[in-house]
Amino acid sequence: MFATSSRPLRLIRITLLLAAILGVAGSIGYSRQLARLRHTHAELREQVGLLDVEDPTKVAIASVSYLQEDIPPGVDQAYVWQYRIHIPANYGQRYKTQRGLVTADSPRGRGSSGGSWSGSNSQAEEVLVTIALIHADGKWMFCRTTGGSSSTATMPDEFVIDALEDLVIDVPVTPEQATRTFEIDEAICLFRLREKSLAKKRNGDPEADLYPGLVVYLYSDKHSDAFDTWARGKAGSMQEAMP
Repeated sequence: MFATSSRPLRLIRITLLLAAILGVAGSIGYSRQLARLRHTHAELREQVGLLDVEDPTKVAIASVSYLQEDIPPGVDQAYVWQYRIHIPANYGQRYKTQRGLVTADSPRGRGSSGGSWSGSNSQAEEVLVTIALIHADGKWMFCRTTGGSSSTATMPDEFVIDALEDLVIDVPVTPEQATRTFEIDEAICLFRLREKSLAKKRNGDPEADLYPGLVVYLYSDKHSDAFDTWARGKAGSMQEAMP
């Protein structure tokens, strides 16, 4: 009688134990699957740049990884920086590049300069900006691509990159960072590369706050006059030059 009455209890215990084992196994499997999905999400986020636009009236920038296998044949060496950028409505993109001598914290400089302009769009848009330093045929080239437009320039013969660690590089956001947001009245430094030591004058004296390098800025067409005033050294910032 005792054995007969205990058999249902054993069956219940075995059933509960199996359920617990299956539950633990399922939990482990789910955790592993979730970890794989998170890893895949992180890789995709790094590759395509997850652009979180919380306020569409502001500029938002996310970094995009560039794969080495995307570098075309014939290129000896290349360093590439890419950004996904949310451009607010009626912003009017302007890009300014300064090569030769640049400062550590402004668009002011001396040497070659260039720029491009895109008319205001009544709707917000997203653009992909690529900035690259490419070594081919014994020379370094600087390239900037924005949407469907691009510009290329040959760097001076004395421009040599042995290692990026030997230079100072400023970027608005890195692949490890989340989306960064900027006000529309800010001038955004998309890329600054300079040597660590000040440039030298012909007599050997150091230049005043000028370093060999290059810089790329993004700013709104609405503030182009203020930006130009700042770039000429007539104001301490773009905001200071605004009416």
